[in-house]
Amino acid sequence: DGTFAWKFQTEGYVHCAPAISDKYTFIAGCDEHLRVIDIETGELFSDTPLQTYLIASPAVIGDMLYVGTYASEVVAVDWRKSDVKWRYKAGAGDFPFHSSAAVTDQLVVVGGRDKLVHGIDRFTGEKRWTFTSRAKIDSSPAVVGNRVFIGSNDGNLYELGLADGKERWKFNAGKPISAGPAIGEGVLVVGSESRDGKVYCFGMK
Repeated sequence: DGTFAWKFQTEGYVHCAPAISDKYTFIAGCDEHLRVIDIETGELFSDTPLQTYLIASPAVIGDMLYVGTYASEVVAVDWRKSDVKWRYKAGAGDFPFHSSAAVTDQLVVVGGRDKLVHGIDRFTGEKRWTFTSRAKIDSSPAVVGNRVFIGSNDGNLYELGLADGKERWKFNAGKPISAGPAIGEGVLVVGSESRDGKVYCFGMK
């Protein structure tokens, strides 16, 4: 009914969209903490310091949470135990993750500012594959079956194979695509950074 329920004070900006699982919500923010909050009470359930800014939104499956950080890493956290299971380093250089990960039964897929899409083993944190674009990737991937869709600041919307990360198809919008694609009802919809506000809709094929 829109009445006020609760609020929780962090120690820095919160740029992420919160994830929700069961009765908990998950917040990653610029105060370098991953917090799990009870939705019913607004009380803190757990707090995991990650020693770096967090801009991307967390992805949660079961007791595991996956999120990219400003320190060029993707981390896997057992949120019930506040235990970091693995850290995946993007490579040489300072390339923070703004893209929010998509998680499958086997993989964590995420775009990076190193111009790469990373396919990471969900259980070990080891690299399975990477795909190279021509510009940074802030777009969050969407996975449908054995396909990955993701935009890039090089102006392309890419379709990649989930198993190997190889390009299957692309569409050039002429302007950066930093938004994540939305998929439903048999279509894919994504916006670009064009000044005329273009939104593209693609049907099944």
